[in-house]
Amino acid sequence: MSQGIKYDQVETKPNNLEIESPETQIDIMSDRYPYCIVWTMIPLLSWLFPSIGHTGIGSSDGQIHDFGGPYYVAVDNFSFGRPMKYIKLDNSDFNQKQYDSAVIQADEIFRQRTHNLFTNNCHSHVAEVLNILRYKGKNNYNMVDIWFMSITKSHYVSFGHILCAWLPVLIIFGIIIPFVI
Repeated sequence: MSQGIKYDQVETKPNNLEIESPETQIDIMSDRYPYCIVWTMIPLLSWLFPSIGHTGIGSSDGQIHDFGGPYYVAVDNFSFGRPMKYIKLDNSDFNQKQYDSAVIQADEIFRQRTHNLFTNNCHSHVAEVLNILRYKGKNNYNMVDIWFMSITKSHYVSFGHILCAWLPVLIIFGIIIPFVI
């Protein structure tokens, strides 16, 4: 459980009547991803390990919030570029006010934390939002859960983004493996 936050502060009852209104639709051209977890590549690291990348979470209006470094949460300025994949969250168990409150609470918590690639990172920030919301009845999400969701439940923004994510590793290993064998 995070410091200073009680997970019962955000009431989670089904109040959301507009599940797919125009305000909750994804707008790829404007980088608006309401009620979504978003993912993008980290240069060099993702080229070698395409399942590893940077995550953020879209508020109800689609602005992306991401833990970009020590004591820094970016809002509407995704730290490593434009999203390449997204996971649309089921927003039937909470309303807009509850959701945005959870995002803001997680932002405030992570603006007081240092960043660590292995234990306290962008995935941890997204997990904090889900924990505050008690998303799907859970309050113990962690960075591994977010990583696993980004692999199993995400959708690429376009076919070109699939190529951008996987072509570097195929080229790197396509060049290296013939010389090793």
